[in-house]
Amino acid sequence: MGSILFSLALLIICLYFLLNSISLEDLRAVDPIGAAGIPTFILFFLVVLLTYSLIAEIVKYRKHSEQADDKPIINKATLKIAGLIVGIVIFILVLNKAGFLLSSLFLTPILLLILGAQGKIQIISFSLIIPIFFAFLFGNVLSIPLPKGIGLFFEISNFFY
Repeated sequence: MGSILFSLALLIICLYFLLNSISLEDLRAVDPIGAAGIPTFILFFLVVLLTYSLIAEIVKYRKHSEQADDKPIINKATLKIAGLIVGIVIFILVLNKAGFLLSSLFLTPILLLILGAQGKIQIISFSLIIPIFFAFLFGNVLSIPLPKGIGLFFEISNFFY
């Protein structure tokens, strides 16, 4: 079942990119293939292969579903993965508004709890040290700008990097 969901998710993503690559600017007067030619071909090939893979996985699942035991689809590992994905998506959505530092201060303890970290001192210390370390490393040492957020979050971020 997991391979069916994985193939379906990849198929949807590749279809989205394929539709976007088709609408790229056409420069065929300069180049016979054009700027969108190679990505469109590769994405079309991926969509064809993923469709074949999805159909093969569905056929295989139907054959084995008659013989196999009824195992629960959602188990503890699946919930951990879903929690990680939801945490990272929320982090990405909040990143530009709250800045890297504050977003990381909220994401790190959630990820540590999901991954099974033990002890409050360990969780609190890692939750403070890791974001401050990376903010200092990227902001000051490597001079790579990180999102600072807006308003009050911008002022707090300026204090660190």
